[in-house]
Amino acid sequence: MSLSWVVAQRMPGVIDQYPYYAPLGAICAMYPTVMGSVRTGLQTLAGLALGILLAAGVLLVGDPNLLTIGVAVGLGVLLSGIRRLGAGADYVPVGAVFVLILGGQDAENYSLGYLVQMAVGVGIGLLVNVTVLPPLDFRSARLQLDRLQGAVVDYLEDVAGELESPGASGGRDWEQRNHDLVRLTGEVREAVDESALTARGNPRAVLRRRRRGLDPGYRPLNTLDRLVFHVRGFTDVLRALHDPDRRDWRISEEVADRLAEAVRGAAACVRAWSQSEDTREGAAAVRSRLDRLFDEPVDPTDQEGRLVLAAAQDLRRLVDVLAPPTAPAAGSTRAEAR
Repeated sequence: MSLSWVVAQRMPGVIDQYPYYAPLGAICAMYPTVMGSVRTGLQTLAGLALGILLAAGVLLVGDPNLLTIGVAVGLGVLLSGIRRLGAGADYVPVGAVFVLILGGQDAENYSLGYLVQMAVGVGIGLLVNVTVLPPLDFRSARLQLDRLQGAVVDYLEDVAGELESPGASGGRDWEQRNHDLVRLTGEVREAVDESALTARGNPRAVLRRRRRGLDPGYRPLNTLDRLVFHVRGFTDVLRALHDPDRRDWRISEEVADRLAEAVRGAAACVRAWSQSEDTREGAAAVRSRLDRLFDEPVDPTDQEGRLVLAAAQDLRRLVDVLAPPTAPAAGSTRAEAR
């Protein structure tokens, strides 16, 4: 702000009579991200210019008075509803009122000084924001990604416990937990998008991209998104195998225990992936357990058996996300993102 104040006092002509607007413009441009600063600064100037034009139109009709100022404010509020104005929406009625009341008989010079000094402040604010190299905020996204990964692991552990001992999960509603996972995934995506914004136009991002690549979290997010999809499919099938009246499973205890072991293995795979460890061995163990769920081939007329196989297929696809059977390596996606 100090720099904008010094520059504003050295502007030519009548513009230097309004130096106090330059610091205001600098404040408007000081946004946590470079692209956010550019967007906010330009929107502010656009809203202000629109307000000045509105005031000019009112002055063509007559001198400022209670009626014309009221009309200007009303039209300004309506124009501020333009979505593209964003942060500059509030400056439409404000700019019009300032020109009509403070500009008075010298509205033309006042408008010029107001707009130019605001532009000076915005320009200096953007220059400072780029020069000081604003930080890359990837930590928030990573914390949210860890939160989603933890939710997936906890859910799988609860499912395994429920398979081994019906009622172990405290009667939690799996359908509601599926909805919660979808909601949480959306929140994590918003956090990753915000992290990506900090990299747009940021010199730090250019330097980091040259050294070791740059990913605000989209790769691990895409993996987690696929994991959540298969977890939901898996639990939806299991719900069809649960007898709410008896609070027990419609499958044998032996099959339920074997499936529980596979689910715990899948949870361990997700945990290993989150810690950048190799998941191939763990995924292979899960596939092996799923292949041995039944001692004999399932009868096509056995509805419960077919549902178990469908659930097993969802679980198999889940570990395939972390360690594709034909891939030479797995568990490295999260490491690259770090």
